[in-house]
Amino acid sequence: MRHTHEKARSILLTSALVVGLTAGSATVAGAAPAAVACSAASAHAPGQAAGPCDPIGIPIDLGEPTEGATDTWQSTETDGVGYKVPADWDGRAIVGDGGSGHEWESPEVAVSDEFGDLHWRVLVQSPFVSQEMPDPKELNKLGYHATSIDVEGASEAVLTAAQTGHWADPSVQTIDFQVYVQSAATGIVTRFMGELPPGAEGQFLLDNFVPTIQP
Repeated sequence: MRHTHEKARSILLTSALVVGLTAGSATVAGAAPAAVACSAASAHAPGQAAGPCDPIGIPIDLGEPTEGATDTWQSTETDGVGYKVPADWDGRAIVGDGGSGHEWESPEVAVSDEFGDLHWRVLVQSPFVSQEMPDPKELNKLGYHATSIDVEGASEAVLTAAQTGHWADPSVQTIDFQVYVQSAATGIVTRFMGELPPGAEGQFLLDNFVPTIQP
């Protein structure tokens, strides 16, 4: 059952990687179908996409972490890159189009369909397949809400986040996010991405997850 979902995820990843960004920017991976179509039109048929693309969902900014919120979270790492996830989330090793890493899933189900259940999740790939950091300005032109953020131990970090329809079921709202982090010590680029619950719950998870990253 799970393989059909993973194939769909892989198709989205591959489509976005093929599209990519121009002017030496990093490729866009894990993009929503609308973003892929928009960036494809911009890159290959400028006359069909004059100017910036439409925004993807409701922009989400990184807020302040809650003191003590991650005290009971589990500490883990992917290829030497540390981070924390909620104590009741389960993780497994994965190999995908973006590289090898780990996928962590919540106990709660986000989407159910004929192929099975999908949970809220965080996917970590390190080293990420593209070792170039994305340019927030270029991502914003493609409709993403991208900002540079501070991550301790990183020479550069970029966040894209928006509340939008889940890739598997657009009627289900989710906070879709990606964090690209380049280690100041090793220069290695790691990508974190996933789908979190909409609203305050997902915002809380994002605000507290990102500060735990140790590249």
